[in-house]
Amino acid sequence: MRFLIQRFSGQVLDGETDDPGTPASERGKFFKALLSLSKSTGLYPQCLQLSHQVQKCDEPVAAGAFGEVFRGSVGDREVAIKVFRVYETTNVVKFKKRAWAEAILWCQLYHANVLPCYGIHHLHNQPSRIGLVSPWMGSGNVVDYLRANPTAERPLLLSDIASGMSYLHENNIVHGDLKGANILVSESGRASLADFGLSRVSGPALLTSVVTGTAKNTGTIRWLAPELLSLEDDADPKVTRTSDVYSYGCACYEIMTGNIPFFQTRNNYSIPALVLAGGRPRRPDPTDPAYQEYGLTEEIWSLIERCWKHDAIQRPTAVEIEEYDLFNSLADPRPAQQWGYASAAEFRRLIMPPSLPGS
Repeated sequence: MRFLIQRFSGQVLDGETDDPGTPASERGKFFKALLSLSKSTGLYPQCLQLSHQVQKCDEPVAAGAFGEVFRGSVGDREVAIKVFRVYETTNVVKFKKRAWAEAILWCQLYHANVLPCYGIHHLHNQPSRIGLVSPWMGSGNVVDYLRANPTAERPLLLSDIASGMSYLHENNIVHGDLKGANILVSESGRASLADFGLSRVSGPALLTSVVTGTAKNTGTIRWLAPELLSLEDDADPKVTRTSDVYSYGCACYEIMTGNIPFFQTRNNYSIPALVLAGGRPRRPDPTDPAYQEYGLTEEIWSLIERCWKHDAIQRPTAVEIEEYDLFNSLADPRPAQQWGYASAAEFRRLIMPPSLPGS
């Protein structure tokens, strides 16, 4: 079975099915089968293993609900290693299966506004500590970036985020945690979506000592759509494309105003009742820096309000937002996004030592 996974994954993840003769529907079938194989066996494609190539700093540079972020390198390439937090109560078997699925899924994505994943890293002498390797984003998340660059063209960042969200949705992926902290900015000043799915990998079914990835997560609750904010204790609402769109509206508010949603309300636990009653973040005054300095316009505010519709069906789709006339009319002086490789598979081929004959 291990040999089957390695051979099959080599064809899928390293691009042998990515030629013009392979329809997208067929490639999707390959990935679905690969995910099923990984889930049933608890194994993952060896081509995603980067541990021997990764040099990791000893101390983390950041931490979040899912774990810690370390700075490192692979060859001459600076990378970030996001290491999942593991507890004594963690169901390691389930955790690893979800982590492998996340890696397989993330590694096949390639878009200018979606952070690539290069592969998997196991911490030395800690086999249960798993990290996902991605490019190092020196500008940090969009909140940090705008704090350091307050005159940046914020509508261009909104367009970037819409493009990345549209790409994910077209690939049947729901981000599930869209907010400023999960939107990174590259050296070219372009926004890229990150950490989609990570909260579900480290979710309450796997890490029973913490609660993440649900409406009970007060760190994310200000960005959640009303349909995810049921006040029933036993409710388990699922994130959807339309809930992503609502969160996109909140991220737009965060970027265009410099404030988190409902910044005047200090108590996170009062947010669900407020949103369910129709409350939304307050519109800035015309004299506010949002209008005077950051580029907020009536057209952008109207888009934000459409994303916040209580009825999910009335919200625009990600594609409609991406094709919004305002975004298409923006002059974009920024250099093109350069991840440095045509795909994560190409990155792995470049840094992996050649296989021995018969291996």
